[in-house]
Amino acid sequence: MLAVVLVAGAGAGCDGPTRDELSRNAQIYVATVREVLSEQPPPTDPDVLPVVYVVAVGEQEIPAGVQAEVAVALKDDVEVRFADERSEALLDDQDEAPVRDHGVLIAMGAFTPAEGEPVAVGVEVYRSVEDSSKMVLTVGQRSSQWTVTSSSVLPPDT
Repeated sequence: MLAVVLVAGAGAGCDGPTRDELSRNAQIYVATVREVLSEQPPPTDPDVLPVVYVVAVGEQEIPAGVQAEVAVALKDDVEVRFADERSEALLDDQDEAPVRDHGVLIAMGAFTPAEGEPVAVGVEVYRSVEDSSKMVLTVGQRSSQWTVTSSSVLPPDT
């Protein structure tokens, strides 16, 4: 089942958490989404937020609280949708199996951030069968927030 985080209830009555108030895991997801979006073409309609599906790879699950934090933090920049399985984000019945709503799918590997220690996050960026890439992002703590400090694109066959 697709787990779409609704922002209205999570941020009612406030502007949502600041970056300093986000959990480390939420900051890592936010930094990853922003990094991936910086490399994507802008939406054709500037009044429509880009759609990003986020799915965990393997046995990892993204806790509901982290999903809510990420959705609130990015609500003005992107429409974030969390999926339990990548197939929920794809239009498998269409040629090239594109992502729903002209979006992008970010499949993230497991990570365990330690206090102040950078983490390597395996990421697949998928738009269609013919348009996908894999990379490793290093996300580190700068001052009081986590940001992408480096990225390495992986060969297509990995």
